[in-house]
Amino acid sequence: MRKKIILPTIIVLILVVLLKPVIIFAQSQLDSSNYSIVDPEINNGGSISESSNYSLLNALANPFSEARTLSTSYEMKTGFPNGILANVPIIRCAETSTISGTTQCSYFPNANGAIGECGTPGCYNRAKVEIDSQNNPLDTLYIVKLINNKNNQIYYLQSDHSISATLGVEDLLTKCSIEGRDANDPACDTNADAAWDVGLQRYNIFSLVPNTSYTVSIAAINGDFTQTRFSDTKTFSTVNMSISLDLDIAAIDSESNGPYRINLGTIPFTKVTTATNKIWVDISTNAINGVNVYVKDLNNGLYGAIGNETIPSENEDLAIDPNSNGGFGLKISSYNQSSLGPLLPGTVYNTSGSSIVGAVSTTPQIILFTNSNSGNQGQIASGRASISLMARSSVQHKTDLVSDTLTFICLGNF
Repeated sequence: MRKKIILPTIIVLILVVLLKPVIIFAQSQLDSSNYSIVDPEINNGGSISESSNYSLLNALANPFSEARTLSTSYEMKTGFPNGILANVPIIRCAETSTISGTTQCSYFPNANGAIGECGTPGCYNRAKVEIDSQNNPLDTLYIVKLINNKNNQIYYLQSDHSISATLGVEDLLTKCSIEGRDANDPACDTNADAAWDVGLQRYNIFSLVPNTSYTVSIAAINGDFTQTRFSDTKTFSTVNMSISLDLDIAAIDSESNGPYRINLGTIPFTKVTTATNKIWVDISTNAINGVNVYVKDLNNGLYGAIGNETIPSENEDLAIDPNSNGGFGLKISSYNQSSLGPLLPGTVYNTSGSSIVGAVSTTPQIILFTNSNSGNQGQIASGRASISLMARSSVQHKTDLVSDTLTFICLGNF
């Protein structure tokens, strides 16, 4: 019996699909299995990059656009203009009442902080600001902005170093013009540069209000359309206008407390008597044009009530006593200061001979001063002077007890 063997038939169907190329215009759509982006724009040189895993649309934004992401601790910048921006500067210091050892400024001509420039207790109408340029070119211009913290009024540093609520092109200044010098600019380190100014090296912001807090920040510009944001701020405070006058009575340079009395002892007519104790005068001030210290007396000399007699106060050499009537007067023995000034003696009492004195009277006379026409600075820190008292009697004087009252007056020129 023949068996019929049925063999399985395998039919292999080969389908050939001809795919017609489809052109996808990037300007029309961008598709994937999950999404479709309609009308993507890739102007200014954009393109599409594709692989088996992704399609990437490369688009160039406006090359002149600017985008920044800011926080209190960083700044991220993109876009063409940011590539040519100046670096944001840093305020190295903003000071009015610092001393040596506390100053953040890199340079003061008197090397004793702001007090070394403005006098004790500091600056009442000016301040010192220094810029850390953050490697900006030497011709970079800066805008200095100040805010009065009492009323929130905004001011800008002007070309004459005063402050104003308005800002002009002329008020954009280089570091050298702001500070009077620039350690990175060889020309500005000497007076060969027009911007070199020793006065601005002491203080460079003027017309401030006394006893007021200010916040200062700085922006930089290096070319057109390149102004940076304003820098982090620093705060400083001006002090009040101040004069400090103190008197001491002592044989040597030392401090003492009142009541202030000097005993001349016996005053013979045969020789000059010099009091053992001296009058020591301390003077400090931030008065920009200095101070005058005046002295006056009550009796135009040493008066004795019992005999109603006066040993007159006269400008003379008591050792000679040319009019033979005795005499009484004052003589500057020493004068100095720790900085600024200098402290100078009044002409009447700045005598050369050991027994030559200047007269005191009921009309005030200048005995010490800090302002002069010789270019010295009026402000002073720790001025100190000593004054000697001398007298001589005469044969005619019968009074046993004589006295006088001296008054010292200090007037500032703010």
